[in-house]
Amino acid sequence: MAPTEILDLWTLMKILLVEDSRILRERLCGLIGSISLASLVAETDNADEARRLLDLHRPDVAVIDLRLRSGSGLSLLGHASAMHAATTLIVLTNLAQPEYLAKCIELGAHYFFDKSKGIAAFTRLLADLSRLPAEPPGADRSDAP
Repeated sequence: MAPTEILDLWTLMKILLVEDSRILRERLCGLIGSISLASLVAETDNADEARRLLDLHRPDVAVIDLRLRSGSGLSLLGHASAMHAATTLIVLTNLAQPEYLAKCIELGAHYFFDKSKGIAAFTRLLADLSRLPAEPPGADRSDAP
């Protein structure tokens, strides 16, 4: 198999980052940038812009904070789950109480991380997800993690 054929089997995992804290957003951008098979396609601090960016970029992964500059991370999560079924939804939040976890799962989150304790696990997950082979366009990912 020629090198270009091998590369064709893999594509960069597209990530949308939705985080209200500029400082944390910059840190997360750096972490995402360190993952060789991942690409940050967009970032925002509010729900309305995130909806637009989801439609525009159709990311493989959306990382969503529950507290946003404007709008609700919970409503965004529900929208993303309903309108972008192929996108893996990761919640990264300081609101790590069990009731938020339950609500996020109910709304379609695939993963849930506490910002204060889970950044390393979150980064490992992104690296692991980026190493999965790309699926052909239109593939059903209803059984995705």
